[in-house]
Amino acid sequence: MGNRMLALSSAFLYALLTDRVLLVDFDPSMRGLFCEPFHNSTWLLPQEFTFMDRVKSREFKEVFSLGNLLKNQNQNQNQKLADVTSLLQLDLSTEYNDYDKLFYRDETQELVKNVPWLVLKSNQYFLPYLFLLPCFRTELDQLFPDKEIVFHHLARYLFNPSNQAWGRITRFYDAYLARAEQRIGLQIRVLDPENYPPSFILPHILRCIQDESRILPRLQRNEATTSRIGTSKAVFIASLFTEFYSELKDMYWTRPIADGEETASVAVYRASHERNQESYSNSHNMNALVDIYLLSMCDFLVTTQVSTFGYVAFGLAGVSPWFLKDPRDYERNPSEPACHRAVSPEPCFQFHPTDYDPIAALHRGAAGPAPVIMYCEDAIWGFKLANMMSF
Repeated sequence: MGNRMLALSSAFLYALLTDRVLLVDFDPSMRGLFCEPFHNSTWLLPQEFTFMDRVKSREFKEVFSLGNLLKNQNQNQNQKLADVTSLLQLDLSTEYNDYDKLFYRDETQELVKNVPWLVLKSNQYFLPYLFLLPCFRTELDQLFPDKEIVFHHLARYLFNPSNQAWGRITRFYDAYLARAEQRIGLQIRVLDPENYPPSFILPHILRCIQDESRILPRLQRNEATTSRIGTSKAVFIASLFTEFYSELKDMYWTRPIADGEETASVAVYRASHERNQESYSNSHNMNALVDIYLLSMCDFLVTTQVSTFGYVAFGLAGVSPWFLKDPRDYERNPSEPACHRAVSPEPCFQFHPTDYDPIAALHRGAAGPAPVIMYCEDAIWGFKLANMMSF
């Protein structure tokens, strides 16, 4: 769900920049999740649009892929991309090759701008690289003077939960979160449960939320006898592993808050009870969307680094999150901080073209407009939008 929403927001911005109509091919697992974003129109391809069966075939990519056409043009000077006038496929997924990545060049944009149909395939937030193309930079600067909330604005406009999804979101929020003075969202992804199970990760999460970010209060061992005055806090947990919810709930239920903390009470909640990720299940995606929006309604967010699910949640919220580190870092450096704060709620473009590093180019004194990007806090190999250069 996270990957799809990030890719769709990037495609939407590209359609705006190139004066195109955005049409979306939602498979059954994505239907009924969002409202139509465009007044008196639709962004959905008709289900009877059988041409999509051809688009998804390997043969289609071999014939109409921009990358393959550029490759063939490089090998055969007699074949010109300009001869392709009606249809091109753009592969901007995490599995794209070096020729596909030529999309991120001004000269390529000049070639494709007159092709009426572009079939764009992506599962990532490729939007930041559009800001590095001179052909788009002026308009993007006018659209987004604040580069650190680009996804926030796009997502708030484009993604409107369906009545069914919004009903579940608001009922849960009103019942459990609305009356708290502070809402804290925890999004925890466990990628290697055999080597790093929840029991290994939880102590580091507690270090992050109690000692480093001080989002939640510390606890004491002895039972308190005096009533407390302070802030009421509600914790919403989104994770496929119920252990995090159970442990935190029992901890704040059975043990008193330590003296000196300015918190009166902590309540812990979760909305979904999934155990496995099922990306092509409609009910699973509905639960994921509900979790994302409930996280986005929190005042503070702690998310798993490099998680696109977390990216969408804090991007919608417009809140700079605390990133939980990779469990392998806890094992290698147990005394290091358990989490670190992002400078902005912009998502990371993790799998960008590697033949050109604009930040390194600026170090070398390269000419041209200053890149409005920085290395990602949670994925140092990736780029994210920023108002000021950060090395």
